[in-house]
Amino acid sequence: MKAVITATLCVFSTQATLAQTAVPAKKDSFEITADAAVGVLNNSALAVQELDDISSESDSGTKISTGATAKWQATNAVKLTSSYRFEQQNYDEFEQYDLDLHQYGIDASYSLGSSELGLRYDGAKADVAGDKFLQFDQFSAYYGRYLSPQTYLRVSAKNKTKRFTSATARDADGIGGDIGLYHFLNAGKTMLMASVGADKEDAQDNQFDFNGYSFNTKVTHKFSAFNLSNKVGLGWRYQHKNYDEQTSEELLEPLPSRDEHRNVVNAFWHVDVFKHVMLVTEAEYGDYESKLSSNTYTQSIVSASIKVHF
Repeated sequence: MKAVITATLCVFSTQATLAQTAVPAKKDSFEITADAAVGVLNNSALAVQELDDISSESDSGTKISTGATAKWQATNAVKLTSSYRFEQQNYDEFEQYDLDLHQYGIDASYSLGSSELGLRYDGAKADVAGDKFLQFDQFSAYYGRYLSPQTYLRVSAKNKTKRFTSATARDADGIGGDIGLYHFLNAGKTMLMASVGADKEDAQDNQFDFNGYSFNTKVTHKFSAFNLSNKVGLGWRYQHKNYDEQTSEELLEPLPSRDEHRNVVNAFWHVDVFKHVMLVTEAEYGDYESKLSSNTYTQSIVSASIKVHF
C-alpha cells in the first residue's frame, strides 16, 4: 500500500498546477476531463507508515481509481481549476491494509505575462481497512515564471494540517515550501524536473515533531512506436526527517531517536492502445531507514492497469 499519503498528495497537486500553466487556454473556455482505471498490484512489504505499522508480509490485490478535472479560463489572466480523485487498493489476504483515498483540490491563478500568481487548496481523506483514518488539508500560495519558452520556475509556500481518527497524538500542524524547475525539450515531448523542499511539523505529542527536507527529480518522454502513443517516466525522491530529541521523565535519559530518511525510485509506462484506452504499468522501490530499527525496511510495488480517459 502506498502509505505516504501526504507525499502522494503533494506530488499530485504540483503536477496538476504545472499542467494548467504549461498549456494556455483560450479566454472564457471551459473544459472537463475524466478517467477511470482498474488493475492489479503486488506489494512486497505492507505498511502504514503514519502509524509505524510496518509488516514484512507481501500481498497482491486489485486497484481502482477514477477522477475528474474542470478548468475554466475566466479571462485572459484568470484561471480556475477544481479536481477530484478516488483511489482504492484491496489486498487478497491482509485486508487490514486496504486503502481508500479521496483527493480534491481547488486552484485559482492570475497570469502576469510570463509570470503567474496562484492560491491552491488540497485535501485528502483516507480510510484504512474500511475505517476512517486521516484527514489532510493544505493551503498553498505559489509564484510561477517562464524563464524561457522551455523553462518554468515555480516557488510555493504551504500551510497544512493532519488529523487522525484514532491516533490523535499524531495530529499535527505544519508549514513548508518548495522550489521546482521544469525544462521542456523536443517540442514539449520531454520534460525534466528537479525540486527541493523543506517542511516543519508540530504534533500533539512532541515525539512526533520534526523538521525535514526533500529532493525530487523526474524525467518523462512521449514517443510513438508501432503507431501507438507512448509515455515513459523515471523519478527519484529523497526525504529526510529530523525529529526532536525526547528525554525519559523517569530516567532523565535521551529516548531513541526517530530520525529517518527515505529513498524512493519509481517508473511508469503508458501506452494508448485505443483512442481513449490506455495500458498503465508502474513500479516503485523504496529504501526506508530509521534510527528505530522497526521502521527500517525496503518495499517494492508493481502494478498494471487499464485506464479509460476522456
